[in-house]
Amino acid sequence: MQGRSALDELVKTDPRYSVDAYAFLMDALAYTVAQAGERRHVTGSELALGARDLALDCWGPMARHVLKAWGIGRTQDFGEIVFNLIGVGLLAKEETDKKTDFDNLYDFAEAFGTSYSPQFDEQGHIRRVTVPGDPPGWAPFLKDTGMN
Repeated sequence: MQGRSALDELVKTDPRYSVDAYAFLMDALAYTVAQAGERRHVTGSELALGARDLALDCWGPMARHVLKAWGIGRTQDFGEIVFNLIGVGLLAKEETDKKTDFDNLYDFAEAFGTSYSPQFDEQGHIRRVTVPGDPPGWAPFLKDTGMN
């Protein structure tokens, strides 16, 4: 499977999450790695926090609603999505990685509600981040299986 077609197949296999949820998590992985400053394995906790930060940077106070529309309502959903991506060979895991690494890391209402503090650009508009690299920004992070 390659790129978007692999994501479409995942949605057929596990319809809890939209194709946008999978694409977002891949973008969140690229964002998290870029924030770390080096290409390396990231933990479930780091990825969940990176996904929170990216969602807030992209959608501000609407982040929780966007994620919910895609089927994501708790940090455990990030784990489900990651392990679905691992299952089809789009991501790789280390021996110690497990779905429970994503369990109850933060409360969505809290993380996407009162904790939001927008950053503004020089014109006074809310700053929006872009995911590193050319779209899709996550292509360089795919498991090395010749899919990218």
